[in-house]
Amino acid sequence: MAGARRSRGSADSRCPGCGQPLLVQWVGTTAALKASVDLPPADEPRPWAAAKARSTDMDLVWCLPRQQYGPLRLRWAHTRHPPDCPHQHLTSHQCPPTTLF
Repeated sequence: MAGARRSRGSADSRCPGCGQPLLVQWVGTTAALKASVDLPPADEPRPWAAAKARSTDMDLVWCLPRQQYGPLRLRWAHTRHPPDCPHQHLTSHQCPPTTLF
């Protein structure tokens, strides 16, 4: 008997509010944080400086290195993060404002 497929934060996760593709992941080992970020196409540049400018005081910037093999793994882009890092840099997902009518 085939059971329902469970999503575990892979590339096919979607926001229940707006339907945008998300990457949802527990990041860290000792005190993990649950990160929900928009999942852009692999070839779209997302530099660290632009993500840092978009972030707020209560929002972290995440680095997303895309490996040739293996799953996507977010890393926290801390203050010592190299500004010329070639990976994509993402902030937490924010649903776009919608109207009821």
